[in-house]
Amino acid sequence: MSAAARRLVLLAVLPLAAASASCQREGAAAPSFASFALAEELADFDPLEAWSTSHQVLQRQVYEGLVEYRYHGRTDEFVGLLAERWEVSEDGLEWRFRLRPDLSFYDPHEPPLWPGRRRPVVARDVVDSFLRLADPRLGAQGWFALEGLLEGLDEFRERAAKGAEEAEAALAAARDGAGLPGLRAPDEATVVLRLRRPAPDLLMRLASPYCVVTPREAFAHPDRGLRDHPVGSGPYSLAEWLPRSRAVFRRVPGWRTVEDEHGPLPHIDELRFQAVLEGSTRALLFEQGQIDRLPPVQDSFARMVDGDRPSAELRARGVRLAVTETPDLSMLVLNLDDPVIGDLPGDDAGNQRRRLLRRAIALSFPYERWHRDIRERTWGSPATRYLPPSVAESAGLPESAWRRHDPELARRLLAEAGWPGGDGLPELQLELSGTDQGTADLRDMVVEGLKQIGVRCRATANSPAEYSAKTRGGRAQLFFWSWALDWPDAANLLEVFYSGNAGGGINRANLRSPAFDALFEEFRGLGPGPRRMELAREMVLVLDQELPVVPVDHRRGFLLLQPWLKNVEVNPFDLFPCKYFVVESRG
Repeated sequence: MSAAARRLVLLAVLPLAAASASCQREGAAAPSFASFALAEELADFDPLEAWSTSHQVLQRQVYEGLVEYRYHGRTDEFVGLLAERWEVSEDGLEWRFRLRPDLSFYDPHEPPLWPGRRRPVVARDVVDSFLRLADPRLGAQGWFALEGLLEGLDEFRERAAKGAEEAEAALAAARDGAGLPGLRAPDEATVVLRLRRPAPDLLMRLASPYCVVTPREAFAHPDRGLRDHPVGSGPYSLAEWLPRSRAVFRRVPGWRTVEDEHGPLPHIDELRFQAVLEGSTRALLFEQGQIDRLPPVQDSFARMVDGDRPSAELRARGVRLAVTETPDLSMLVLNLDDPVIGDLPGDDAGNQRRRLLRRAIALSFPYERWHRDIRERTWGSPATRYLPPSVAESAGLPESAWRRHDPELARRLLAEAGWPGGDGLPELQLELSGTDQGTADLRDMVVEGLKQIGVRCRATANSPAEYSAKTRGGRAQLFFWSWALDWPDAANLLEVFYSGNAGGGINRANLRSPAFDALFEEFRGLGPGPRRMELAREMVLVLDQELPVVPVDHRRGFLLLQPWLKNVEVNPFDLFPCKYFVVESRG
């Protein structure tokens, strides 16, 4: 075994709470640290892949965007991050951001990109980062955050998709001179965004993990790139990295002067993240004081949580519990590109039959059994509508006509569609992720529910990577998916049904409805008001007619916090803003 390999093994087995010798000089005060365990493998640091929780948690420590959510504020309040201030034109279409004068990128890696490891952040870095997000050759997961928004950016993307030579020419043209009409850097401290349409949610989009800013030297480096060598302007830099397993971040020396009521940011010297896939192991680490926060899962929940507070034992130790309603939708997705259940161009009669089949599938689902066995009547609330209760438009929506367990009606619809008792209908295919007991329970309830109405279904267990490839690539017929809102706006969920996001984008059901699209295009440009409520109602009626998904539930979150971890606010749209956390003396 090589020395490097031995070091990787050592890092993998180090206790989470072990002190980091490289962080502490002899005689110096021990650095403050916080330890966290994530329930999935730690993803890489390329913000183009910022679609999973672990991506966003790790990247949040290193990268910054123009704005961020106000800490200890409402989820629709924002403060400048890279931006010191901004101005908006009277028509709402031009936004001018002025960058802070004290910004710099910091490179902790060897050899560093710049002498002294630093260089200033300039407006051109914002332009370059947004162009990278739009470059179709790179397959950015978060392109939808800017799609159709900035003048000239979609045209740049279309040109870049025509081949390597055209792509390089488009990139050079976009970076030269004044840049694109909607994405310009007139000087080193000013970024101008010109919108194609009003976007009341622009700051929400810019605060998302998809719109962070990175230096071109780092993502264009021939030997490094950002996947394992993140370089950002944030308060922490990567100090240790065992891919998929462990990441340690340390305070950037001489980070800019930013303070809150607890003093200069960040408050903690070192952050330690470990992938711990087993829920029982994460619970044990929390009980032993080796990790500082824990979302308890089913196998440990009963002994650790008592209603809406920690168990008596944990309360005696000062442990706190935060309970949140997750702004999301868990759904059974029906792939409309599939020839058996989908919506095929030019086949009106067949599409009507398959629409009846989709309704029968929805009516066969055992919702109460799901709530009892999968959510244990604790982990979610039934989704009778397509939008979570936390968004304003949800209040005026009708309930889905098909989101109920009614096998008798399902059998009648099957007969009307020409498949009485399922006769002549091909076997359906359900794709599942994982092989755990919960997944097996889910398989059984779906297969048995369909069998009750005469429909045969075969379930296939996939690895997470296989499952993602199938569901994103349109190769899954039936599958489960949860979409958690990236920002607190109903449009962020409704856009998963927009036809522009079909065919490999976030529209996993591949709904292509001109009626829905027209309503959505008007909806996303409006602020709160009666017309927006009316459009939301019309859109969900289209969804209930076409039934690309069956709404199942909205998840609930529980978070246990050690007594020494302070100043922690749970914001579903800003994961792990660790620079604000405070660690007091450990018990």
